[in-house]
Amino acid sequence: MEFVVRIASGFSIFTMRFLTLRGFSILLVLLMVAPPLEAQIPGLPSKPVAAEATAEKPDDAEARFQQWLKDARAAFAGVNDPAAEAQLPEGIDPAVLADYRRDLEQIILGINRHLKILAAMPEAHKALAAARAADAAWSGFPGKPPYSILMLDELVNQQDAIQEKAASYRSSLELFGRTLAEIQEEARAAETSSRQVTAEAEQDPSEGGATKWRLTADRAKSRLLAVRATFLQSNVTLLQDQSETAKTELALLGRQITLAKNRAGITAEDLTKVTKAAAERQTALRKEIAAVLKRQQEATVAKARMQTTLDQLEKATPGGTPLAQSPALALARVKMEATETRVDSLQHIVESLEALDQLESYGPDIYQNRKTALEPKNQAARATALQSLRSALVRLTAWETVIANDLAAVNADIRNQESRANSVPADDLRLLPLSDVRVALWDKQAVILRVSQAVSAQRRLLARWLGELDTTTLAKSWPEKLTVAAASTWGFLKWIWAFEVFKYDDTVMISGLPITEKRGVALGKFVIALLFFCVAYCTSRRINNRLQNAVVRRGHIAEAQAKTLSNWLMIVVSFLLAVGTLHFLKIPLTVFAFFGGALAIGLGFGTQTLIKNFISGIIVLFERKIRVGDIVDVGGIAGAITEINTRSSVLRGADGRETLVPNSQFLENQVTNLTLSNRRVRRTLRVRVALASPPQDVSSLLMECADRHGLVLKNPAPIITFDDFTDSAHVFAIYYWTEFNSQTDADVVASDLRFMIEKRFAETGIRFPATKPELPVPPASNE
Repeated sequence: MEFVVRIASGFSIFTMRFLTLRGFSILLVLLMVAPPLEAQIPGLPSKPVAAEATAEKPDDAEARFQQWLKDARAAFAGVNDPAAEAQLPEGIDPAVLADYRRDLEQIILGINRHLKILAAMPEAHKALAAARAADAAWSGFPGKPPYSILMLDELVNQQDAIQEKAASYRSSLELFGRTLAEIQEEARAAETSSRQVTAEAEQDPSEGGATKWRLTADRAKSRLLAVRATFLQSNVTLLQDQSETAKTELALLGRQITLAKNRAGITAEDLTKVTKAAAERQTALRKEIAAVLKRQQEATVAKARMQTTLDQLEKATPGGTPLAQSPALALARVKMEATETRVDSLQHIVESLEALDQLESYGPDIYQNRKTALEPKNQAARATALQSLRSALVRLTAWETVIANDLAAVNADIRNQESRANSVPADDLRLLPLSDVRVALWDKQAVILRVSQAVSAQRRLLARWLGELDTTTLAKSWPEKLTVAAASTWGFLKWIWAFEVFKYDDTVMISGLPITEKRGVALGKFVIALLFFCVAYCTSRRINNRLQNAVVRRGHIAEAQAKTLSNWLMIVVSFLLAVGTLHFLKIPLTVFAFFGGALAIGLGFGTQTLIKNFISGIIVLFERKIRVGDIVDVGGIAGAITEINTRSSVLRGADGRETLVPNSQFLENQVTNLTLSNRRVRRTLRVRVALASPPQDVSSLLMECADRHGLVLKNPAPIITFDDFTDSAHVFAIYYWTEFNSQTDADVVASDLRFMIEKRFAETGIRFPATKPELPVPPASNE
């Protein structure tokens, strides 16, 4: 797994370097071709194009951007002049000026950010060099084992923190890579637009025309894209150094943890340090609690005074007076709300700090239980200690959930207050107490976050301890080993059953506000839903087959058509079952919106033929110009339609061969349906007789043979025609009708007629024309 992760990481870094090289090359092109901003509006400095192009040097990036910053600030001051809009040339909309002003502002912000990144790069290089030096120089811990378990915990905590940083670096690199590619596309489009506007400006003779003004704004847009590309490039470079530093630090920490893990233990000195540190933190917390209680008392007194003031105002206000007509009463109510929120927040802060104090009191006991669990001599005490640690983990997990709910509630309250404050005018007196409400909620949020971090850190630490204890301090006797193995296996199965296959965002309404929550689908629930889908599908298939057989048996519909309808019905049932399964899993269909782009590409390329045939099958099925049992000729292939499926239809030829014909062929090609309106078809049989044969007798004999054949239809009746004279024969034609059914074969009917005609001609003495023998080819002459 580690090897795969390294390969993926290496590929990502290679991809990012490739993208950044492309971005840097495009940036250099922009820097070389983009002339300076011209002074078409007040405050924009004017420089010759050649001067700036000659002064550009790729190695002097900081000086170049300082000059760009100076130009942008001067231009920005000019466009902010109240008279700038009045001085716009004819044809320039004020919206264009607003876009230009926004581009200049973004240039200033982007260059400042880029300069900060440039200033941070030397420190990143130093940190990387220091990490590599520390990794190369470390050969072991200075002391002798056993090592302190506290030192091991600290190393593991550092490893977890750096791993989170490394993950954030990788995520940022991927994001910047995608953004850089988008900016490259914008830069190419801006370069094309700049060339067009430049060509128009050369044809505009006026000095301050609209075309030249647009050229100035367009050059600012190009310069903004260059700034953004450079900012992303510098960010990518900085992140690559930081990511490499984190990788080096993780390698060193991995070596240190491996060495310390097998030789670490809890000593009496460690327990003393833990007890002392917990006592110091408890002392600080109790002082903080005392200070908050004092603030709470003051807030309670202020609340009582405010309540008295509010009661007096309500008594003085006539009944039924609207709130908008009583500003003093409205202000008093908002102030009352602020004081109540302050009191409630302080009460919650006190409770949270007391909970932290309680958590600190558990710390020494947890370490003592850990020490006991590491001693395999006393099995009973070790089992008791392990049980105590597991119980503590359960409590911490539940506590973490409660804190998460509290944090979500206070976040919702803060968003509500932000919305209220944004709807109040700036000169409204209620704005100050509303701000006090938000401050009180922010204080509450900060303490909840503090407790959440402490509880989460303690829970992660305890979970890691239990994992290590379960794998390194197993029981010695066989019954205990089996018990531990069974418990471990059961726990592993429960973990797999509860493993979240994927997560999605679900938006719910809380107090009228949309709240986005992270939801997950556990593997166990997914397996249950899959079993439900399979069982329901198999049951539906069996019911569908029974219905199909019943309909066919009663003669309501042909078997082939019933099979086609059955297939389409199962597609609809499958879709409904899939929707029902998603509903059981409580997954909204909007979760799959991110498939939209990929699905569009797939429909356009990968599944174009499949979708075309699928839709063609629907049209063929409902149009009913081609049905099961029809005899058709499509693309030079003739036969009877036996099935019309979702993608293709089955065409059975006269020789018994079955051909799969895509449904789109029935719509795109010329198709001959021999049984569309009726099953009758006319056939032609030509007969040549000798020149001496009486034509009337020949015609009578041919009509007699046609009438005698039972499969030649009497209505319409056969027709005998005298088609042609030739040098050696008279040509007659028999036009007769037959019907397509299971007993009629047109080729066999034609053969029977030929046998009958030959017999009757022999009986009456009518002869067929003699064929001329082929003359031999003379040999080639050698002359």
